[in-house]
Amino acid sequence: MREADHETPEASEPTPAAAPTGDERPSDEREERPDESAEATGTARQDVPQAAQPKSAYELPSRKNTVLRNMVWALALTMAVVVVIGIAFFGVGSDHQRERLENSEVDVAASAERAEGIAPFPVAVPRPGEGWSERSARFTDGGSPRWVIQYSSPHEQLVTLTQESEVSSQLLSSALPGSVVEEELEIDGVSCELLRGGEQGAEKRGISCEGEGFGLLVHGGTDREELQDLAEAALADVQGDHAA
Repeated sequence: MREADHETPEASEPTPAAAPTGDERPSDEREERPDESAEATGTARQDVPQAAQPKSAYELPSRKNTVLRNMVWALALTMAVVVVIGIAFFGVGSDHQRERLENSEVDVAASAERAEGIAPFPVAVPRPGEGWSERSARFTDGGSPRWVIQYSSPHEQLVTLTQESEVSSQLLSSALPGSVVEEELEIDGVSCELLRGGEQGAEKRGISCEGEGFGLLVHGGTDREELQDLAEAALADVQGDHAA
């Protein structure tokens, strides 16, 4: 007798998959962490711009700065050369301190001879003696004719002789600003005055004389004796011309 067929149990129902826990997510739903990804690859992210680096004090000069610097040095060198040439040619110090060149002698007599023909007064050609040297001589024509000679005195001071038809206030104010009379005197029969004036800290003295048809003023930063020596020499020459 055939055994009854064994009844096959019904297929068991499929076991539902375990629900994922909070730490376990599907691989396709996992979020990649940027820091972990960067560390895994060993590369640094370049997304954030870096701050500008300050310029170094030792940075090489640019072409523009180099050109400007070269121009400044060239200008300074040119000015230095000009100063050296000027000092060598013109010398240093005031006029009365400079030595005259041997070939620069002033011919006062020749200049006075040319001025005699047009000057309205007898032109003085002083001979002050040893230690005096002429520096310049000139005659100016026009509304106020003027004869001017400059000397270096024995004390190496600049002394000027100015001669016009009279010693005007304009002449005194230009030669001795704010001049005052210190003494009245007479030289070779001509009435004269000893004057003092000039800028503060640079006062000068002068001798003013008024003769027949002429006036002369001797002034400079020297003592009275040298001024009077030159005034006497000038008046002696003028008075000698009148006597002749």
